[in-house]
Amino acid sequence: MSSLKYAVCSIGLRHKRADEAFRIIADSGFKYADILTYSPDAHLSIDMNPCQRQEVLQSAERCGVRICSLAGSGGCNFSSQDERLREEEIKKVKREIDLATEVEAAVIRVCPGQGEDLQEIGEKILPCLKEVTAYAEKRNIQLGMENHSGSIACKPEQAVSVCREVGSPHLGVIYEPGNLFGALEDYKRGFTLQKEHIVHVHLKDGYPHCFGQDGFTPQRLSCTILGEGGLDIPWVLESLKEMDYQGYVSVEYESWHKEYGLPDVEVGLPRCMDYLLR
Repeated sequence: MSSLKYAVCSIGLRHKRADEAFRIIADSGFKYADILTYSPDAHLSIDMNPCQRQEVLQSAERCGVRICSLAGSGGCNFSSQDERLREEEIKKVKREIDLATEVEAAVIRVCPGQGEDLQEIGEKILPCLKEVTAYAEKRNIQLGMENHSGSIACKPEQAVSVCREVGSPHLGVIYEPGNLFGALEDYKRGFTLQKEHIVHVHLKDGYPHCFGQDGFTPQRLSCTILGEGGLDIPWVLESLKEMDYQGYVSVEYESWHKEYGLPDVEVGLPRCMDYLLR
């Protein structure tokens, strides 16, 4: 299984400075980082000045870590009723595409608007996605819609429909079997439906659980260390290898969610890598 390229989602290290995060990633045996870019505690951001961005890149290089993907949230307003907000959101995503080009990341997460019903928001989000995808194609960047509640990509059928409508290999899916599993969706069927459109993979383990109204998705995965939950990770990895997947698999270790009771990231990430190398 070690032929796949493993990265770490830096959202799990959002409480650390970028240089500390890269050191922990490297010390845990990983060579690639999927960098958080959208929150006040982001490790990289379109709002940073050029010197700040260069400092982040240099910190990664010193640790022997390469940035492979940007975990942005651009696209949330693609579904807005306000045309002005949709236009501003297009500009935001284009800036993130420029940032990906600057740091030589291969993929950006893009949000296909807010709302889980494609019939309700499709007419608004599709023109926006077509425009930013055309921009990404010129820069050889791939955009990925993550299988995540709150967006149309929570249903693999809808994600595939959008990919086909846009009609470019530069818009695809971030396959997230943990999110699908946690939401009581069939993640194996989701893989089969989406495999022609997978541009990136997020990987976490755990068990479906209803947390109720705690500020996050009520029905979601209660996360564990890789190999200690109910997700059939060997099946996921073998399925990726069988399709000759050439992208990255980003481990999403969510110890920042205190309700999961996970060990600190410095302890848990090396255990995840040990599992992946078995």
